Amino acid sequence: MATEASELHSTCRHHARKSGDDGGWVGIDRGLTAFAVAATADGTERARIAAAPKPLSTELGRQRRLAKSMSRKQRGSHNYQQAAARLGRHHCRVANIRRHFAHQIANRLVKAHDRLVVEDLNVAGMLGNRRLARAISDVGWADFARLLVYKQQWRGGTVTVADRWYPSSKRCSACGVPNSTLSLADRVFICECGFRADRDHNAAVNLALWPTVQQNFSRSPDPRAGGRVTNVRRREGTDRHPIGIGETVPVDAGTEVHASLVA
Repeated sequence: MATEASELHSTCRHHARKSGDDGGWVGIDRGLTAFAVAATADGTERARIAAAPKPLSTELGRQRRLAKSMSRKQRGSHNYQQAAARLGRHHCRVANIRRHFAHQIANRLVKAHDRLVVEDLNVAGMLGNRRLARAISDVGWADFARLLVYKQQWRGGTVTVADRWYPSSKRCSACGVPNSTLSLADRVFICECGFRADRDHNAAVNLALWPTVQQNFSRSPDPRAGGRVTNVRRREGTDRHPIGIGETVPVDAGTEVHASLVA
């Protein structure tokens, strides 16, 4: 069933910004140590949410017992169906706890700020790290970003997504020089210019600066390789593939059949 929510009352919506007002951005850095850190471009920290519930890790023992109990039942039996229902209710409860927390934090942020900046995290790629996959799944980064976007739209605000390759964590928010030696274990950002700050706070400030620096931000066409993307197809010319770019003629494929043999 499709439903359409009515618009919020005008008193619940953000006031329209004046033309030429490019400030007021608040960056939100998502992490595991702190679920979310919000800060402005001038370095003022607006919010720090550290106590994430982590329902999957908390209820993992019960989940294992329920799964083991179901595996001991005969498939298709009434007892098996009851055990599967208990396991399903457990998964639903875990998801509801995570979703309820995300709704609370998203509501808190969109009510207080009309301009938010979040980073475009490659959550699916991060789940490939077997050491962090469970913790990343437990915090629900992707769902939290989705909630921010549509809740901010309800209130007439704006959510900007920073480029995935923007080094918000490694970039110094004071001088703008990136620290390539920063690792995940480093919780304090230290720059050669003398700037020192909490890692998550520095990343949130850099995200708040994204709307002003995105015009000057240039990334490689192939960021993973760090170089230019090359076209592997052969060049087209008078002596190269007269049929078209990238097409293979029968001579190259070794499938050319002479007319005399066909006859």
